[in-house]
Amino acid sequence: MYLRRAPSLLALRAFEAAARRLSFTEAARELHVSQAAISRHVRTLEADFGRPLFRRLYRQVELTTPGKRLASELAAGFSRIHDAVQAVRGTPTQRLRISVEPAFAARWLVPRLGKFSNAYPDMEIVFDSSDELRILGRDTDIAIRFLSRTSRRPRGRVRKLLPLEGFPIIARGEISRARQSSDGAVLGYRLLHDDDGALWRSWFAAARLSGYEHAKHLYFNDSSLVLTAVLRGQGVALSAPIYLRSQLKSQRLVRLGRTSITFGDYWMIESADRAGAKTRAAFVEWLDSELQRASRALPFWGPH
Repeated sequence: MYLRRAPSLLALRAFEAAARRLSFTEAARELHVSQAAISRHVRTLEADFGRPLFRRLYRQVELTTPGKRLASELAAGFSRIHDAVQAVRGTPTQRLRISVEPAFAARWLVPRLGKFSNAYPDMEIVFDSSDELRILGRDTDIAIRFLSRTSRRPRGRVRKLLPLEGFPIIARGEISRARQSSDGAVLGYRLLHDDDGALWRSWFAAARLSGYEHAKHLYFNDSSLVLTAVLRGQGVALSAPIYLRSQLKSQRLVRLGRTSITFGDYWMIESADRAGAKTRAAFVEWLDSELQRASRALPFWGPH
């Protein structure tokens, strides 16, 4: 029976590094190769699979749905290979595997993760950005996930990290200051979504505002695309200030209306494995301090 040749391990390693860092340049630095080599490996995989793994945007890249799935599985696979090698060598390693929901990873945790690495230089971190909940203990040590208020609470060693609250946002030049405080002003713009419309419906109910069904809508499958669209003046979006600190501070984006809603909560789930208890405790202590610092630094955005 004919078996199709498996992709090159070098190409898979290059893709995994680029997917984890969302940067061909950073992946090249990590693997000590040229950026052109990373690009070539990724193009080879995309040709082999017959589908794109990245979206090439201006000065950045994003994973497609197949790319996210491949990146997630490869991260787990390379982690198991590392564990097997270390077990044979008998080399003790402080190692922490973290699985994080993509939006929280990209917009909040990863920009701060360097502080943790600097505080614990001997600790090796394996970071998995995925919507899929990995098996605790086997695939990851700590998982951070977003759940709506109607979702069932996770089981095991779990605790709530923080509520995710937000309000409508719009590009600064798209609305006058006189109309900025009016909830009804959203009806003059296209509503941008990264879900089936449930969040906007909740906001309209909280604002006691009618007109949702008659509004114009634009749907995306990724929250980062919604942010790109709103920055380009394509409509108004619901988002959380915890994700938009720089854009709100510079007023590239401004708050629209008076009503806020709670989207849901972020939860942290820990493995019960005793062997990694001290490593997990160090990360949890650091994460708590960063969350407290962020909450103190975050002002109440907008003119209201």
